[in-house]
Amino acid sequence: MSDGRFVGYYWQICALLGEKVHLLDTGHPDYELSEDIDAEYVGNFWATIVFKDGSHLVVRFTLRSDGDIEEFDYSYQYIDPQGKRIFRYDDAPHHPEVTTYPHHLHKGPEPTGRAEDRV
Repeated sequence: MSDGRFVGYYWQICALLGEKVHLLDTGHPDYELSEDIDAEYVGNFWATIVFKDGSHLVVRFTLRSDGDIEEFDYSYQYIDPQGKRIFRYDDAPHHPEVTTYPHHLHKGPEPTGRAEDRV
């Protein structure tokens, strides 16, 4: 983006992670941070942050700038060291019944397909 706001946003995230590097396993093969920072008006960001305890935070979002920077099409998923989901927060439009639609939280492991396991 010509005014550098996406790049600035990206570097703010990198700086925050740099401040917390004592909590992270940046050498883990799954650790990944997107480098898609040259977008003009829409940019994608993704990361897999691996913590020293083996848990992962998987992040994906799109940024749009037409005035303010707006985050949309996002998912934040925290996975325990055994690979089970602790939570996922996203804005997929599949729960119109929630008051914060489309923003919603999924807790616990991924559903097995049984009705009682669905969020």
